[in-house]
Amino acid sequence: MTNTNVPKEQQTAYERWEMSSFTEGGHEVRPAVSKPKRKESPAETEQLTQIFEGVRKEAYNKGMQEGFAVGMAKAREYAKEDKQHFLNLMTAFTEALEQSDERIAEDVLSLALDIAKSMLKTKLNVDHQALLPVVLDAIHYLPSIQKPARILVHRDDIQMLREHMADEIENDHWQIQEDSNIERGGCLVETGANQVDATNVMRWKRITEALAQNNDWLLP
Repeated sequence: MTNTNVPKEQQTAYERWEMSSFTEGGHEVRPAVSKPKRKESPAETEQLTQIFEGVRKEAYNKGMQEGFAVGMAKAREYAKEDKQHFLNLMTAFTEALEQSDERIAEDVLSLALDIAKSMLKTKLNVDHQALLPVVLDAIHYLPSIQKPARILVHRDDIQMLREHMADEIENDHWQIQEDSNIERGGCLVETGANQVDATNVMRWKRITEALAQNNDWLLP
């Protein structure tokens, strides 16, 4: 340490510098003493705690409200999507049912026609007089009877017609002739200007076309 009792002019430069570093303006520099912190009172502490708690609750409530709003928006979006998916499913299911019903209806109608055709063929083979209403109906549709007037039938039906249509044959001069291409139970009525096809094949075709079906009479 520098000897403060030595006159200044006898001190070395280092000693003079060392002394000046501890003095300022001729006064000795003392280290600053930190002031002790003031302690907060219990009332101030409680007030700060309440402020912090209020801020925390406000932030929490705000976050909850925003989160709830976002959640509800998402829920509505998902519900809308689910509703659309359900509607699409119901539409597909309804269409499938309709198509199934149509297929079932087509199958039932086709089966009914097959049964009807089989029953009709049996009737024509068993009931030899089944041809009579067919011939009379064909004649009824003619606008007029012009000679020559012919009724073409299967050979096995000729005798039956001559017996049951004797008056019509005599009055209108009908000629009953055989046609090997015509099945029993059917006929072809011809006059000088018109023709009525009442063969089994044609009559059955008219029925199936009216029902929008393709059911051939000649097929079993």
